Amino acid sequence: MHELSLCQSIVEILEEQSRRHHYRRVRRVELRVGPRAMVEPASMVFSFGVASRGTLAEGAALEIRPVPARAVCLDCSCEGEVAKLAEACSNCGSYRLLWEEDGGLRLGEIEVD
Repeated sequence: MHELSLCQSIVEILEEQSRRHHYRRVRRVELRVGPRAMVEPASMVFSFGVASRGTLAEGAALEIRPVPARAVCLDCSCEGEVAKLAEACSNCGSYRLLWEEDGGLRLGEIEVD
């Protein structure tokens, strides 16, 4: 379950940013998740609750926003968005896709006091 270690890293980033920007509490965290991040949203929410206990992010809402990736089909050259790792080309059904962009895992908006 790598979600817990990811959430621990997120909390560390939030704490570091609080020292720089002088906020006391985190109320909401938006997490943008691409297909290659390979995280389970329910596990991320649970893990964030565990990782944030006793920190300035305790009780903060974690909002997960799926972000599709861009890929090109190596068989028909069709370009488009891909929402899952094992998704086929929408044009020809091939699984031979070349991933061009994937946001991975990124912090989005953060609501603080």
